[in-house]
Formats: sequence, structure tokens, C-alpha cells
Amino acid sequence: MKELIQRLSALDEDATAAVKIILHFDTLLGQGAGLESFVRGAAVLSGYPAGLAHPQHQLSLRVDANGRPAPPVEDLADVDKWPHRGLDDGSGGVVWVERPEESVIDAVLLERLAAGIHLTLERVSPLTVEDDAGAVEILLSKASDGARRKAARRLRLAEDCLVHVVATAVETAPPFSRRSAVLSTPAGAVRASVVEAVRFSTTCLAGVGSAVRLHDLPTSWSQALVGLRLASHLLPVVRWDELGALALLASVPVELAAVHPDVLAVTEVAQEPWGLDTLEAVARTESSRAASAVLGLHHSTVQARATRLEEVLGFRTGTADGRTRLMVALTLHRLTTPLGTG
Repeated sequence: MKELIQRLSALDEDATAAVKIILHFDTLLGQGAGLESFVRGAAVLSGYPAGLAHPQHQLSLRVDANGRPAPPVEDLADVDKWPHRGLDDGSGGVVWVERPEESVIDAVLLERLAAGIHLTLERVSPLTVEDDAGAVEILLSKASDGARRKAARRLRLAEDCLVHVVATAVETAPPFSRRSAVLSTPAGAVRASVVEAVRFSTTCLAGVGSAVRLHDLPTSWSQALVGLRLASHLLPVVRWDELGALALLASVPVELAAVHPDVLAVTEVAQEPWGLDTLEAVARTESSRAASAVLGLHHSTVQARATRLEEVLGFRTGTADGRTRLMVALTLHRLTTPLGTG
């Protein structure tokens, strides 16, 4: 398929774009991705916000051009002014891309989006949930309370129970329960598990959201994603409830955080294989000897690295203020980079 795309690109840009669209949505279907993943794909591929409205299932999804969730369209009549397509299943569902002027590839994009949404709805329909992964997807989405209750019954969760969402890498086997699903996020694909008690019998990077009622599971899911992005070899499990004021950094706009000089310096250090682990060890300890013990390295090695790090960072890391500044910069770096790279 990659070879075909390369050949087409030399002949026709529109044909290349169409093949990429088809390949992208076919991949999502093969992964069993959720509804928001398809809308996000349409937004990122087109470069414009995209949305889904499905009255029958009380669903309203909208994603901005950067792949982030956006407020729903207040008046569905506005959809008529953008390229759009109905789901052709009699449900009244519609998908759209908020491009000012229709493009030649919009027909392919909307056809694949509508088909992906239709097939996914059949799999995870709130009316007839067919598997546990679909039920998890519903609980973590903005579905109606009725849909949540049906999904909870499928998973044998009491309506008044307290549960956490745990986020782990896709390749990590769900070590918690059968209540697991792989979902697409702006940071990449993530495995989400709904658990009543958090127990880790295996070593893996994980983020843990707060314990909440079923209605608030989307919040716990967002918290778990932040935790996973901050997890590292030195701190493999990050619990939202233990982040404290650091959690506020997740609300800093990516476009602002990514260009801050301290964050750019951390990004430069991250190019070294040892960079991020050394930065974190220095930030979490009070001396290079303590950092060397954490890293399992000789003191002189860590001292030499710390000197090099301070040259790149432009400030001292051996003081309390320096370590605080470093921790904030390291946290922002991890929140602005794709999973697995920070």
C-alpha cells in the first residue's frame, strides 16, 4: 500500500489523498477504534473541524483540526453550509467537515467516515452492546445516562459503584479485568481499563484516574491519560490524585507550552538516550549522589551529565528552585509530546 501511495503521488495528488483516507479509516476499523477516533481522523486528514450528530443514540461529537475534542455544534442547521453526509441508515445521523469550500476529496472522506461510524455503532450501539470493549467505550464517552446504565449492566457494574479508569500502552495486556478497550486519543492509541480496585501485578507504565461514579467516568479517563503521559521508567505509575498542583499543567495550551524556552531545552536533552531519565532523577533528588543511586550509575557519570544538562537548560539544577523549574519543564514536555517519545 505504501508503494502504491508513492506511485500515485507522482501522478495525482488527489488520488494519493484518497488512498490515504481509505487506508486510514480501514486501519481504524481493523483496530476496533471508537467513534471519536473516526471523527478525529476526518478532522486531522482534512485540516478542519469535523463532527458527528446522531439523534437516535443521543450522540454529539466534534473534534478540532488538531484532533482535540471541541464543543458540539449548537444548531445542526449550520451543518448544511459545510460538506456533510447522512449515515443512510434511517437514523438521521450526519457527519461533516467544516471546510469553507468543498474539496474534491470530501466525497471520499465523508463516505469513509460515515461507513466507519455506521459499522462502529453496530458494534458498540448503546441499544445493543455486543462486547465488553464496546461497553467500556460507551462508559468513557459522552453517551446518555440510559446508554451508560446498559453498558454498566453488560460489565456487571453497580450504578452506585466507585471505579477508576487506568490508561496503559496498547501492547500492554490488560492486567486488571476484562473491562478493557483500545481507544484513539490525540496522543495516540491507548488501552483503557475500568477497575474497581487498582492493583498492579506487572510492571508497566500506567495512569490512574480518580475513583468516580459511572456518570463521571469520562473525567477519570481524561485524568488517566494525563497520568500515562507523565509515567516514566523512574515513576511507572502516576495517579491523578497524587499529582496535586502539577495537574494544572495539563490545562496549559499545547501551542504555548511547546515553545517555552525551558521546554525546548528539555526537548533538546531528550535527544540523548539518557537525557530524560537523568533529568527526572536530578529533579526528584537533592544531590547528584542521590540521583546516581536512583539511576544505578557511578556518581562521576551523573555529575558529568548534570553539568552538561545545566549548559543546555541555562539554569542550575542543584538548588530547590532549579529542581522545581526543571520538574515543571519536564512535565510540560511530556504533556506536549506523543506517547512513547517523552
